[in-house]
Amino acid sequence: MSFFTLKIIALLSMLWDHVTHVWPLSLTLELLFLPDAVETVPALLALQRATDYLGRIAAPIFLFSIANGYRHTRDLKKYALRLLVFACLAEYPYYLLFGFHGNIMFTLLLGLLTLRLMDWGNEKRAGLGYLLTAGVVIAAQCLSLTEGNGAYILFILVFYRTEHWPVHRKALLWLFLMPLSRYKLIWMFFSEQLFTYRWFHMLCINAVGPLLGVAFTFFYNGKKGRTFPGDKYLWYVFYPAHLLLLGLAQKALLGA
Repeated sequence: MSFFTLKIIALLSMLWDHVTHVWPLSLTLELLFLPDAVETVPALLALQRATDYLGRIAAPIFLFSIANGYRHTRDLKKYALRLLVFACLAEYPYYLLFGFHGNIMFTLLLGLLTLRLMDWGNEKRAGLGYLLTAGVVIAAQCLSLTEGNGAYILFILVFYRTEHWPVHRKALLWLFLMPLSRYKLIWMFFSEQLFTYRWFHMLCINAVGPLLGVAFTFFYNGKKGRTFPGDKYLWYVFYPAHLLLLGLAQKALLGA
């Protein structure tokens, strides 16, 4: 599977996740086909919850792309600047759609810089880079300034360090790491005894769902894949553009 194919899968997954945030699948299908229904049809609700997993594929692939991009970039400064510019452009649309700040492009930028910090530190003194990156991950997790917080930074580091691992070793690591990164949700689920289907679905969609995206990265063949004029910027422009359109649509629907 080429890098181009992975990016297409990630974009479609992200688009699905954000579109269904504005137009939930069960409600949309009801309005279209069952406008007289008194309450949500259980089958439609089950379909929505099943398809929720499609939207969890995107984030791990985007995180993987940073590790892969750092490894192959010819100009780290331009790469970082590009992420910074589009992260800033996406911030208002992100807030408009979700109501809070810290879009994932800031996370990707921080992950990229953390990879450089790790290599720089290890060049200065053995182990120093790992110590510095641990500090960044902890700080990002505690401050909660960007989407995914320190966990997403850690995932980028893991993708980078496990490039040459056999698939079975990667799979075992991620089967442990992904649920562990959702420790707050897992603790809340058991400590507050939220043993309902709704909460169990929320736990699974966040602790297990992203493993689908991780699994796609196992099929990466190391090739760039198709290219076309301006393809580098298409991926960046798509993010703030679709957020803005969906944010405006949501605002119109709410009558705000």
